[in-house]
Amino acid sequence: MLADYPIAVSTRNINLTVNAAKTFHRTCPLDGVLTVGTDASQTVAAVANALNLPGIPFEVAERATDKIKMRRRLREKGVAVPDFRPIWTLDDVKQAVEEMPLPLVIKPCDNMGARGVKKIQHRDDIIPAFYEAKESSISGNLIIEQYMEGPELSLDALVFNDHIEVTGSADRIIERSPYFVEVGHTIPSNLPEEQTQSAAELFKSAIRALGINIGAAKGDIKITSEGAKVVEIAARLSGGWMSAYTYPLSSGVNLYRAAIQIALGQVPDDLKPKTNLVSAERALISSPGRILSIRGVDEARKIKGVKEIILMKEAGDAVSDLTSNMGKVGYVITAAKT
Repeated sequence: MLADYPIAVSTRNINLTVNAAKTFHRTCPLDGVLTVGTDASQTVAAVANALNLPGIPFEVAERATDKIKMRRRLREKGVAVPDFRPIWTLDDVKQAVEEMPLPLVIKPCDNMGARGVKKIQHRDDIIPAFYEAKESSISGNLIIEQYMEGPELSLDALVFNDHIEVTGSADRIIERSPYFVEVGHTIPSNLPEEQTQSAAELFKSAIRALGINIGAAKGDIKITSEGAKVVEIAARLSGGWMSAYTYPLSSGVNLYRAAIQIALGQVPDDLKPKTNLVSAERALISSPGRILSIRGVDEARKIKGVKEIILMKEAGDAVSDLTSNMGKVGYVITAAKT
């Protein structure tokens, strides 16, 4: 990580981050603030509000972070979401299972990266799934919802001047049931245009319903037999290397530059795609144990179409069995005409 003026502060501590930003702002004025691929949207909004910088109100960022508040708001506004229940105790889960048909999905209301998210297929799954979700929750609040069968799309959007520009739609590859581990994505989507278009329209409706009126938004949308439904919306650009690598490689558009322009109160000036390539990201997933060596990276980088190899671990590091999107060994990013 590089910074001209590093400030060591946890973005999970909103008040501390706001105070640090205020102090720094007095000697070196800040012109904009944003985040990409992290669960710091509330902190970003709080800093922007405190310093009178472009950004969404804090309560909007909260709605786009807390999955219970998000679901309630979307349902109130008529945006398609799965049936759900807020959960606090084990008795709440048992009651939900009585009211809702299996399979179900339980998840923390306040975490990302699929941490603590698990599919409940049988009644015997209830207790271990509850405690896994509880352990991964910051507040202890959980949500249980209808499991949605069907392909899943990941979408990015930029929001400015009452306009929502959907900037990419990728096929997400989710595996390792009963967990939900994203092993990669491919952009643009290979689904029929009517399905990607319905997902994009639902995404826009969700952005408006949540009140995200400036900045960026990321959406995960399921294409079910009942139509498109929202899995999750976030008030930021996507992680998973989509906004950083695969969409720019596919389209020739620098999304980070555009997002920074919006954070500065400007209108992005370069959103028109220049290329129409296919870009794919795939995770490097190892069996559990300790990494003895990693070989072949330089040779792999020379293969035609390979644009980047990103290693998250090195020789000597331990590798656990994956139950979320955390802990992968690395990623391979490619681009080609088809």
